[in-house]
Amino acid sequence: MLEFGSLFSGAGGLEMGLEAAGMKCVFQVENDKHCLTILGRHWPDIPKNEIRPCLGLVGGDPCPIRSHLGKISGSSSPDLSGYFLAMVARCKPRWILRENVHHPDAVEFDAALGLLGYSNIITRMDSKAFTGQSRPREFVVSFDSKSASEKFSMVVARIVNSNFDKMLPKKQKAISCLTTHARRCVSIFDCYVYEGQKKGIRCLTHTERESLQGLPAGWTDGIPESARERTVGNAVTVLVARWLGERIKEAIVNSK
Repeated sequence: MLEFGSLFSGAGGLEMGLEAAGMKCVFQVENDKHCLTILGRHWPDIPKNEIRPCLGLVGGDPCPIRSHLGKISGSSSPDLSGYFLAMVARCKPRWILRENVHHPDAVEFDAALGLLGYSNIITRMDSKAFTGQSRPREFVVSFDSKSASEKFSMVVARIVNSNFDKMLPKKQKAISCLTTHARRCVSIFDCYVYEGQKKGIRCLTHTERESLQGLPAGWTDGIPESARERTVGNAVTVLVARWLGERIKEAIVNSK
């Protein structure tokens, strides 16, 4: 198995997807108490906030400072991309997967990884190819082997150019990217359902939100309602993580 460590683990969407691709998580780093409750229930035997040797290092550092909404309303969240890079320098993984929103500074992150000796590919994916949620995200995939990087690039290009569009249901309407708000449905950034004139609009249920991220129903049980919306809204879509994990695994195996 390809072992990996997880940074900014959140609700565990990346871990779930990569494990479905045949990999194994060996540690999780997270400081939110509600997220730790979820991680502890689903991965009770995985060390928390304890760095271990790993072949891969993955994570989605906080994105509010890069998001459109963050630019409009401002954000107090720190930029932790430097922490991610510091962990890369410390752990020296063979491969890296970083998830974030589309932003020009991905090029700077790419350059920093290059200085650390990695060969990188920036891949844009949208969850609507896998679920009913439009969630465009940018993934930086890195390898310490140029051969593996080239294999990954070739594999992804081949799939995207040949049959990736077939994964998109024809004319399917996708809901907007999930937010972290629990009971707000007043702006274009919120997610709600219109059920006709009699019932009007309603917020998405916990089960609907979890489903749109590819999480099993009840995945976030046991924490406050507002925390459930926040952790699911910040999660990585499981099926996207699995798709990338399978391509990473294929590239590493074929480069040997």
